[in-house]
Amino acid sequence: MLYLLLFIFASFVVVLYRWRLAPFQRQKKLTRSQENANLVKVLLELDTDSREELFNLYQQQFGKNAARYARNTYQKWKADSVRPNKQTFSRFLISLPRLMSFDLKCEVLRELREAYCPRGEYSVTVSIDDWKPSLTPLVEEIIQRATTVQLPASLQRRLTWLAEDNTAVANALLAESQARESRNAMTLLEKEFSNIEELLDNAPRNTRISHVLKFPLGSIKVNIKRGSEDGR
Repeated sequence: MLYLLLFIFASFVVVLYRWRLAPFQRQKKLTRSQENANLVKVLLELDTDSREELFNLYQQQFGKNAARYARNTYQKWKADSVRPNKQTFSRFLISLPRLMSFDLKCEVLRELREAYCPRGEYSVTVSIDDWKPSLTPLVEEIIQRATTVQLPASLQRRLTWLAEDNTAVANALLAESQARESRNAMTLLEKEFSNIEELLDNAPRNTRISHVLKFPLGSIKVNIKRGSEDGR
């Protein structure tokens, strides 16, 4: 009877393990059509001005009727109720980039990097007294990642325009802008902590506050306690 129970338990663990892995396995087995659809959806996350520039280029290159269809189908693509076909992918992510302005390429790269580059997610507990020394190494690590991380090689091979010289420069500029954004976040954080400290002064002794710092390629969840004397 004991062996039977152990067998049932082991079988349950295996099934649970496979069930938990299922989303990741499905993600790895995307068809080329699904991959294309995901890339087009990332492109459609551009801000309004950049997206409008993209559609204007689409009309110049492929005509009014094609552009009208793209505009009318835009929300359906975003909602995944209609999947972009191979021609749509090719037009948006292979043909059009050669006509894009430098700034628009930067925006496209930004969206692609945020969607496909690995992110750093951290959680730390700090006090008001020592928050900066505790957080600085993590922030610097995220900044370093922003300056060095590259899109997956398989994606770069498919989007051949990413290898062009001017886009390589855009990629470097983008990485630097992300690093500066991370540093600016640290500067602004000092003001935030000043406000948090004021809240803690008027809160019960054991009160803690959680705060999430968001960076271009990562985030830090900070659990803040009143001060080093309250760490006991």
